Amino acid sequence: MIRLENGKYVAYCDGECGASVNTGLRSFQQAVNYISRVEGWDNRRDGQGPWHNYCRACAEQANPEQDIAGAHFGRRAIPDDD
Repeated sequence: MIRLENGKYVAYCDGECGASVNTGLRSFQQAVNYISRVEGWDNRRDGQGPWHNYCRACAEQANPEQDIAGAHFGRRAIPDDD
């Protein structure tokens, strides 16, 4: 969750640790970029639902298969010819 507090955005981890980062920025998009690029937080979305922000420690414990949508590149399984 990212809140506007005293004119500046503060990010709170949506995991269970309660970590927060005072970005010191007045722009929401700059605050999002700051926590993801400088602080290394993950920003994830549940389908069409709300965005969630996870600090580095909580991002490792969160379930990325349910939170991150994207393409998977890998080898396709070849069915056995019986």
